[in-house]
Amino acid sequence: MIVDVHVHLGWDYTFDQEFKREYLIEKMEKHLVDVQVVQPGTCHDLETVRAQHDAIAELCREHLGRFFGMANPGPHLPRDLYMGEIARCVEELGFTSIKLHPMASGVNPASRSGRKAFDAGRKHRIPVMVHTGSGFPFADPAGLLTIAQEYADVSIVMAHCGMLVFSGNAEKVLERCPNVYGDTTWTPGFLIKQWVKAFGPRMMFASDLADNAAAELEKIRTCGLGGEEIDRVLGGTAIEVFGLKKTRV
Repeated sequence: MIVDVHVHLGWDYTFDQEFKREYLIEKMEKHLVDVQVVQPGTCHDLETVRAQHDAIAELCREHLGRFFGMANPGPHLPRDLYMGEIARCVEELGFTSIKLHPMASGVNPASRSGRKAFDAGRKHRIPVMVHTGSGFPFADPAGLLTIAQEYADVSIVMAHCGMLVFSGNAEKVLERCPNVYGDTTWTPGFLIKQWVKAFGPRMMFASDLADNAAAELEKIRTCGLGGEEIDRVLGGTAIEVFGLKKTRV
């Protein structure tokens, strides 16, 4: 079972980039990916992100059990609007998780705006994925240490695990916070192997961009992990963390 926990659909208003659904479907077919967890591009107003959430929900309905939604409303929205959209995504659209992008949204995860994501994750008992790496200082994984300890009941996924340049800080967070997981994008194979050996099955396959899928898959398969470890990274851990056992997978 291969689960990609980090893909995008829609227009990203920070990076001026479009993520098309046909690319996601093509990647699944070409690389035998079973499931993708889909988040919208960065949006800065409620109306736009609602439309992107609805498009993701439609994709999930059309390909039942193959796609699952990750909500990503702008963290600087008023609290009632932010929490309301998360509730709509989870309770009405069936989304499995929340995204917080410190760089794209210009938000400190430990700020009042950033904490909305973790409050919502706690309320709905779903994981929160946080971009780490590019975008210093807010995207430094070290900034998640106190948050992860304060929200020890929330599963937190470090997207990119610091993108190598901050990998040392990502490792410290993994070491001290058992509720923190990592996705493998932009992380070298030797670190994936090292962290799986040190912290158990807390790394999860992700591509971020459709064109990365082949390289990310091969990296996991050739970095020196055992067969059971590979299976956990490619899908087993994600099925547990994102609650996919309740579904087709």
